[in-house]
Amino acid sequence: MKILHISDLHFGHHDPALAAGFADDINAQRPDLIVASGDFTQIGTKEEFEQAREFLDKLHAPIFAVPGNHDVPAVNILRRFLNPYGLYKKYIARDLEPYLEMNGVVLVGMRTSRRARLEWNWGHGTISRSQLEDLEERFNRASPDAVRVIVAHHPLLFPTEPMMQKTKRVKRADEALECFASLGVRLVLSGHFHLSYVRKHEARDAAREGQPMGLSKAVSAPILVAQASSAISTRLRGEANAYNLIDIGDQISVTVREWRDGQWRTRDKATEPV
Repeated sequence: MKILHISDLHFGHHDPALAAGFADDINAQRPDLIVASGDFTQIGTKEEFEQAREFLDKLHAPIFAVPGNHDVPAVNILRRFLNPYGLYKKYIARDLEPYLEMNGVVLVGMRTSRRARLEWNWGHGTISRSQLEDLEERFNRASPDAVRVIVAHHPLLFPTEPMMQKTKRVKRADEALECFASLGVRLVLSGHFHLSYVRKHEARDAAREGQPMGLSKAVSAPILVAQASSAISTRLRGEANAYNLIDIGDQISVTVREWRDGQWRTRDKATEPV
C-alpha cells in the first residue's frame, strides 16, 4: 500500500507559488491514500479553510485527515470555545478521529489538539487516557493481520538533532507509545514540528515471552515514528518544505520528498521489515 503523508499546509501562511503545483506532484505519485496530519490553516478562519478545501478537491486519492492546533480558531475566541471544530468539519472532514482499513492496513486517527490547556501555549498537544483506553476496541474492528497505523498531529518523539524552536512532545507521549506497542502498532504518522525525520521506538516489554505474533500483534517489533515537514508553509524551521511517501508491504519504507531548486526531489529513505 502506498501512502502519501502531508502535514502543516498552513493556508493563510503558505507559499502560493509552491501550493499552485503541489496537487499535481501529489497526483503524479499515484498514492492509494493521502494522510494529512493536521494544520490545514494558520488561524482557523473560514477563508483559510476554503483555500484548504479547494486544494484538497484537486487530489485524486482518498484523504485520511486529523485536525491540528492551528485548525482551532485562534482569533475568534467565541468560536474557539463554543464550536472549535465547526469549520474543520464543514470543509475538511466530519470525523475528528477517523478509522479506515484498506489494502491490509488499518489507520486510526487521534485528535491531539485542544481548545485550551492549563498553560500559556494552547498549541501544545494532548493524548488523554480515555483515548488510549478506547484504542484496543477501535483496532479490534480490523482484520487480525492488518498492519496498524496511528495518525496524530503532535509528535511523540523528538528528532535526534537539536531543533531551532524549543517545544514539547504531545502530553502522555511515553504512555501512548507503550500503549501502541502493546497493541501491535507499527507506524505513527504526525507533523507539527515542521521537520522530516523517522525514529524508532522499542517496546520496553519486548522481551516478554508468550506474546501473540503476527503483523498486528508483534510487540517485539519496533514502532516507526515518521514526522512530516511543512508541505507548503513559509513557516520553516531550518528545513525545506517536504512530504513523505510510505510503502507498506513486506517492509515499511519512508521516503522524503522535498522542495529543492524549484522542484520536488527525493531526499532519503528509511526502511523497517514488517
